[in-house]
Amino acid sequence: ASGLRAASLWLEAAASNIANMQDTGPVADPGQVLAAGAGQVYQPVSLAQSPQPGGGVTASLQPVQPASTLTYDPSSPFANVQGQVAMPNVDLATQLVDMTQAVHSFRANLAVFRAASHMSKTLLDIFS
Repeated sequence: ASGLRAASLWLEAAASNIANMQDTGPVADPGQVLAAGAGQVYQPVSLAQSPQPGGGVTASLQPVQPASTLTYDPSSPFANVQGQVAMPNVDLATQLVDMTQAVHSFRANLAVFRAASHMSKTLLDIFS
């Protein structure tokens, strides 16, 4: 079950990153005065997995560092004097690969679950 949860969380992270990859915000500059209501740029996340003693996996979301990259967009209300804004540090190709891997991971874990269920049912049928 932990593998299924990890794959679901991985898919959720990639989907969230893709959905928010065009978000813009002010460049983090301590000397810049931000306009009222200026928010922060989306914080992309990645999946961190670690093995559990006795089997299984623990999965958690970790912030991607650096969180943003600079993009030239002088028409943005968040643009600094150089015309730059912060955009999430998200690479679409990487996120699409992550989504594909998460789907395959989920399917593989589901197949293991089904096989274990089938074996248990067969064993119970033998002894009945």
